[in-house]
Amino acid sequence: MFAFWIVCAVEWTQRLLGAIPDPRFWTLLSLIVTLYSGYQVFRLRSRVHLSRGVSGEHEVARILQQIRYKGFVAFHNLPGIGRNIDHVVVGPSGVYAIETKSRSGSGTIDYRGNEELVFAGRIKDALPLRHARGSASTVQSQLNHDLEDSYAVQPLVVFLGDWDVCRHKGDFNVDVTTANKLVEYFDLQQPALTGKEIAAISSCFEAAAAA
Repeated sequence: MFAFWIVCAVEWTQRLLGAIPDPRFWTLLSLIVTLYSGYQVFRLRSRVHLSRGVSGEHEVARILQQIRYKGFVAFHNLPGIGRNIDHVVVGPSGVYAIETKSRSGSGTIDYRGNEELVFAGRIKDALPLRHARGSASTVQSQLNHDLEDSYAVQPLVVFLGDWDVCRHKGDFNVDVTTANKLVEYFDLQQPALTGKEIAAISSCFEAAAAA
């Protein structure tokens, strides 16, 4: 609205004074308005992305509550281990560092080796796997620092939305699943830890959660 009133004022001024139109002023004005609009759009997208991310984390946290009776303990948004991890799960089948991702669209998520995911057959993205590895590495370092025994941490990416994960035969070091298949994912894992080990590992994360 402000830009249109400026145009109106300048045009009337040029008409009354008989001045020759100068495009340099309008070019500068257009540049300023464009930069301002781009900044506002970027802020809006950032807020929308953050809102979706927080909503996705809450949804996964709610689902993880369903497996507590199976001996799994979940920790959320741990700030005390040097990096904000979405979720850490400790249970009979091991330790998991979970990266939650909300992505619009629908279709199939395919693996492209160990480094990349392909969405709906055309959109490639390596960041989810990279983030999950980073989270698992941070959790692993914390456990190595606090405990005498060494425990492997499995990186896991959980997608929200109308997606299906197509995993071919092969040993991938990052697991990928969807929120609606998360309970089933844990049901399929093989036992690896005793109750005593689960308690010892959980105590580390309880201290981190209180930090």
